[in-house]
Amino acid sequence: MQKIHVKPGAELDDYKAYGSLYSSVLDFLEKAKKPIASLNGSTIWMINSTAIGGGVAEMLPSQMRILRELGVAIEWLVIEAKDERFFDITKRIHNAIHGSGDGKFTEEDRKVFEATNTENLPEALDLINDGDIVVVHDPQPMPLAAMIKKEKKVPIVWRCHIGLEENTEVTQAVWDFLSPYTDDYDHFVFSLPSYVPKSLKQKTSIIPPAIDPLSHKNRALQLHKNIGILYQSGILDDHKAILYHRYNHLVRRVMPDGSFGTPNQNNSLHLIYRPFVTEISRWDRLKGFKELMQAFIKMKRDNREHGDPDSLEYKRIQMTLLVLAGPDPAFVSDDPEGKAVLKELTEQYQSVDAAMQNDIAILLLPLDNPKENALIVNALQRSSTIIAQNSIQEGFGLTATEAMWKRKPVLVSGAAGLKFQVVHDENGKINDDPRNIERLAETLTYMLNHPKERDKWGFNGQLRVIKNFTLFSQLIGWLDALARQKTK
Repeated sequence: MQKIHVKPGAELDDYKAYGSLYSSVLDFLEKAKKPIASLNGSTIWMINSTAIGGGVAEMLPSQMRILRELGVAIEWLVIEAKDERFFDITKRIHNAIHGSGDGKFTEEDRKVFEATNTENLPEALDLINDGDIVVVHDPQPMPLAAMIKKEKKVPIVWRCHIGLEENTEVTQAVWDFLSPYTDDYDHFVFSLPSYVPKSLKQKTSIIPPAIDPLSHKNRALQLHKNIGILYQSGILDDHKAILYHRYNHLVRRVMPDGSFGTPNQNNSLHLIYRPFVTEISRWDRLKGFKELMQAFIKMKRDNREHGDPDSLEYKRIQMTLLVLAGPDPAFVSDDPEGKAVLKELTEQYQSVDAAMQNDIAILLLPLDNPKENALIVNALQRSSTIIAQNSIQEGFGLTATEAMWKRKPVLVSGAAGLKFQVVHDENGKINDDPRNIERLAETLTYMLNHPKERDKWGFNGQLRVIKNFTLFSQLIGWLDALARQKTK
């Protein structure tokens, strides 16, 4: 188990300097006074399975910096696994909670699951004191609660970031597998009410995830900085004025022969000169990449066959690029499923004609430097015409939140976390069925050919994020939930 050091970053005065965030900060400071006072004398211990990548690892540093500024003692621990089977099992648990897979787990799976947590226990016990508060994130460290409580008098909260709206045989099977661990938790936190299993409803708080508006992934980028990042990362190959050197590891692109090359190797993307639709996620079948590519191909073909070549609408669709971006497999050695999904997307990309291949860019983003990765995502999102999140299932979908904060119109599926954020025709479009290729193609076409509506959706989206999905609204939920555990 590792104790994670959180680097200095934005402080409350930095957020208050932004007019759009000023009232949110003041409201937060007023509401935070009482719960913070009740937490005095306790350390909050956040425990999860990774310090890099994923929503938890992105959200925790900003939350911790703000709470520490207000005098709250909070620390972050990450479990480690020597047995490769552990993350295979927890990935299956993750998928099953989303309703994917068969939900079947064996006693051998349970032994591996518990053994890894047992190996991490001694370091946790050395650090956690009686009267502290422990928050365990997601299934990976879930067995720790019973183990810690045998030695320490502490309330323990389980925070689940994933879920499915309906109960199925698969979800019931995985919750049955996890049920021996739930009795040892004093409280639960879920992202949406529909995700909460019936047996846990009486002890649950709802805290939607949120973004840090001043993080590297979300901070404002002036035009020259935005273009500079695209050049530094290798996405652009033409840049006249160079302020910074290129990154050590550049973005790579899937080539027509299935190899990985530079983004502009066979043909220039002309990224900043044309409309483009972007989806950025990990390579996962539940993210709907394949279906989005199919819809994009259909949109292009329909335009070729039935559009008026002299019309602006025809030319706009002809010019449009699709960008599908995810982690470069060179930096992710333990994700065989991700590599398989990338292979499937590559095969689909290879099946279309050369002209269509020129209009599709599957980009592999390096992960060696978290700051650079975040800036690449930020620059791609800010340059996009439309940001899509076509997820089959989605725990919440911070990529949509990030897009709305950047005033980008979003096209999302009807997955629970996404439709919780997006108001149809107000700050984007909801295409309920991410597998309905024809409807998805029609929606893409409509959004691309209605620029004034895109502007309206983008503006409304940022307002919705400010009101509901910044770290300040999230922190109030956390402080209230933790304070209740302290006063029990």
